[in-house]
Amino acid sequence: MPVLDSGLLAVLGCPRCKGCLSVHVERGLETLRCASCRCDWPVEDGVPHLLPELGRRWDSTSE
Repeated sequence: MPVLDSGLLAVLGCPRCKGCLSVHVERGLETLRCASCRCDWPVEDGVPHLLPELGRRWDSTSE
């Protein structure tokens, strides 16, 4: 699985709230996670997909 480039991660922000994003890996799937608005954004082949319709909410029980 490709790893998201750290330089790219440094300049990206959450499309919903402009919060900081961090890499989250669960069951082999890489996502970008915003702790501010509690949304995950998919990453496929090292490319983040930050389209509003692709954001998925998560709660503290799924961490």
